[in-house]
Amino acid sequence: MDGTGQQCAECLTPVSNIVNAQNGASLCPQCAAQFYCPCAGCGGLIPQDEAVVRDGALCCVQCLTAPVSNDDAAALSEEALAALVAEFIQLHAEAKQLDDRLEQIKEQLKRHAASQPRAANAVMLRAGEHAVKCGYSVRVSYHAEKLAAVETMLGTEHFTALFTRKITFSPVKKSLDTFLASEAADTAAARAAILAAAERTEIATVTPVTPKRKTSTSSTPPAPPAVRPQP
Repeated sequence: MDGTGQQCAECLTPVSNIVNAQNGASLCPQCAAQFYCPCAGCGGLIPQDEAVVRDGALCCVQCLTAPVSNDDAAALSEEALAALVAEFIQLHAEAKQLDDRLEQIKEQLKRHAASQPRAANAVMLRAGEHAVKCGYSVRVSYHAEKLAAVETMLGTEHFTALFTRKITFSPVKKSLDTFLASEAADTAAARAAILAAAERTEIATVTPVTPKRKTSTSSTPPAPPAVRPQP
């Protein structure tokens, strides 16, 4: 595209071969390749520092907030949908009963295994040709505040050779949504950084809906309150 006389929005040098970004900015090919990337959703060219991760791919904010479209989506007929819903509810109820019974049996087998001798930290429960293995393992967790004292004793270098530090962040949804919806100029960079750090994955769950019970209304009027006798 011939754009003689136009300037690149990044380096401000005149360019003849303009590359257009999604936001309308005119770029030279060098800046487009160095500072921009294509959105995996819409294909538009977006700044790398404003791109956000969705399902492992970089995309723009508009595509991040858009519903996830499934290529394998297919509408069912009313008859097919009714049959699948009925079968799902039936199988879901049966699966719950089986899971509940399975957990009960597991607990009974664990109690029995506790009374038997262990071999290689496990107990084999046999009944004819069938066998069930009850294995034992130990999980150790450490109190963070108590380990902080150990780090002071040993020093950071020695301590990090013994333990790795993990830091996780959980959003305070209401406050975060309000902050991201703000248009304050002094926090624009922070909002962009938060969006860039976010990785959103849509998870679909299917559960049966318990039907509401119909409340019956009686046509018989309520009995009047008893009249208290006067003294």
